[in-house]
Amino acid sequence: MRFPSLSLVVSSLLLAAAPAAFADTVTWADWNAPTKGVVTGTIGTVGVTYSGEISFVNASNVGNFNYFQPIGSYVGGVVGNAATNGGLIAITGAPGNTDTFNFSTAVSGIVLSEVSLGQPTIATQYTFDQGFSIEACGPNIIYGGGCISKSGDTLIGNESDGTILFTGGPVTSLSFTAQNPEFWNGFTIGLVGAPTPPPAVPEPDTLALVGTGLLGLLT
Repeated sequence: MRFPSLSLVVSSLLLAAAPAAFADTVTWADWNAPTKGVVTGTIGTVGVTYSGEISFVNASNVGNFNYFQPIGSYVGGVVGNAATNGGLIAITGAPGNTDTFNFSTAVSGIVLSEVSLGQPTIATQYTFDQGFSIEACGPNIIYGGGCISKSGDTLIGNESDGTILFTGGPVTSLSFTAQNPEFWNGFTIGLVGAPTPPPAVPEPDTLALVGTGLLGLLT
């Protein structure tokens, strides 16, 4: 066998690391079970509420199946990690509703991952009140399909999946209307670089015990 040159090895390693170098960590929403047509959750330390059409909700971190797979269909661009907690809000895409996310504080870097938008013969659409870019797309682990697409501020899918990044902000809400309904399609949202809870501060008694232990080691 031939041994690769050092320069080739270094170049390959740099290329492999390049996507991660430009991607950011996304904090994905932890969704609760819905109450009276409203879904509440948190994104790090930011509270989030969804209201509008609801077909069903899979709450986060309770063992629900993670539809946001394979990773390559949901990770790309500035999005460095996919949702993994099983949380998902599903709708049919029925017209006549305004579907809205409200945030407890103004946020930027909103991302939305979409599962199974539309069908091969039905182009389901979400028209948002903010501009966005498509960061990743591809087939779903269960439903197959392909890439989401866009026209202006409208997201379009024919059995399509992927992740989008909203380019505006800071904002306290994000809304969309849907067209061309189908059986169901689902989504979750997150924030690039969301604030996370600070680490727990030890109680004074704990600090005193630690200090006593250190003194014991020094004597």
